[in-house]
This record gives sequence, structure tokens and C-alpha cells, in this order.
Amino acid sequence: MNISFFVHRKPLLKRFIQKIKDDGVFYHVMMFVHSVLKQPMQIEHVKQKILKTLIQKHNYKVAHGPFKGMKLNENPIWSKYDLITQMLGVYEKNVLSKIIEFSQIDDSLFIDLGAADGYFAVGVASGGIFKKVCAFEINKKSQQCMINIAKNNDCMDKINVYDEANYDSIKKLLHNEKHSPTILIDIEGAEYTLLDSKMLSLLSNCNVICELHPWVKRNGKRVYRKVEEENLLKNASKFFDVEMIQRESYSPNDFEELSGFNEVERLIALSEGRGPNMHWLVLTPKKN
Repeated sequence: MNISFFVHRKPLLKRFIQKIKDDGVFYHVMMFVHSVLKQPMQIEHVKQKILKTLIQKHNYKVAHGPFKGMKLNENPIWSKYDLITQMLGVYEKNVLSKIIEFSQIDDSLFIDLGAADGYFAVGVASGGIFKKVCAFEINKKSQQCMINIAKNNDCMDKINVYDEANYDSIKKLLHNEKHSPTILIDIEGAEYTLLDSKMLSLLSNCNVICELHPWVKRNGKRVYRKVEEENLLKNASKFFDVEMIQRESYSPNDFEELSGFNEVERLIALSEGRGPNMHWLVLTPKKN
């Protein structure tokens, strides 16, 4: 047996044991679990640090942008790290820019399909961006979260909350509607079923923003729904002018509250934790 093998590695073993003592056993167990699961624990640690800083500074309020002053939910049903970009006022900024653009054309009605915790629904209501908001959300906990946020922002009188959206429920809302409502759709892949020719025809006088979810798991494999997406775009083009948008820019240096973090951490702060590059379908009524 080669005794020198153990002798030369004794200092290394000591350093390893000391490292465990310094950081704590729980930390190293979690690091091992995360390495096995291939999860980015270090990124989560950075986000936790940034989130704590922003909560201390802004106390769960949006600090910048059109929703400035809006009170957020302290215990969101969806990802708690969305609070970072929400407090900074840049959550799905590309979507928010379109919403503001459409509100300047017609601010009568905003319809949110898949409203989740109510960030956009409550934001446009509390900020006076739209006069009336109809929010659809199938998750009961998210519905209650949205209602609580609306009450905290004194705009519950502007918001109606519904369950699942379908052709009949949307038709009822649009009955005798002489304006051009703005409709935001984020329904986790169900858009390919909901937005058939019949529904697109019904919405043909509306301005529509729809997040696309083209990736799906089938038989254990990740598949791109190319045919469904092509059909949606083809059908939409019969009634609308069609545009595709995506998140274009990250500007962490715009925020003084991030100046104490290093360059990588500032970029992580503005990450929304998405996988493949996401696209949103923007539909505007065809001009006669």
C-alpha cells in the first residue's frame, strides 16, 4: 500500500472538513443535491440576495415604470423571483410597452387571459391605464392573490375576476363592444387550441398580445409544435396584421439599487428564468 497517498492528501482532507464546518453541513448537502439535479444553486443564491436588497429598499412596491407605486403580493403563487423585475418595473417589458401603446389607442377595456397573480391586471387598473379590467385565471389561489392585490391597491372596483376563458365567455364580454379592447393571453400552451378561426374572428376588432409556448413534452421528448404554430399564424393573418416580438434588451445599469452588485449579478437580477428564447404574438386589426 502506498502510504504517501494518504499522507499527501491529509492537508486536503483537513481543508475539506474545515470548509464543511465553515459553510455548514446543510449547505454542502444542498450543493450536492443541486449538482446531481443540475440546478443552478449559485444563481438562486444571487437572486435571493438581490431580492432581499430590493424588498428592504422598496418594500414590495414597484419602483419604476408605468406601474410605479403598485403594491405587490409578498407571497406570490408563481415564482417569488419575479418580484425582482416587477419591483424594478421591467417584468416582461416588451409586453408592457405594447400594452401602453394599445392603451393610447383605446383605454376602455383590458382583458387578461391567464392573469396569474394579477401583475398586469392590477397594474393597468391601479395605474389608471385602462378604465375596466376583466381577468381570467383558473387557479383559485392565484385568483385570491389577485383580489388581495387589487384591494391593497384600491382598484377592486375596476376589476372583474373570472375562471376559465372560452368562446362564450369572451363573446359575452365583447357583446355590443364598440371599442378596441386590449387582450393579453398567457395560458401555457392552450393558446393553440383557444385561438382557432372562430375565436380569432371574434377578436378581430381587438389588439391582442399572446405569449407563445411552442415547446411540449411528448413521449418523454421535448417537441417543437411547428405545425400548430404555423396554423395559428396562418389563421391569424386572415383577420389581423401579425407581428412577433421578444425581449430585446437588458439594462441593469439603469438601476441605482443594483449598483452594489457585480456585473454578472446585475444581469442575473434582470433574468426572468426562461428557457428557450420566448416570443409573443402581437395581433392588430387589419385596416380596411
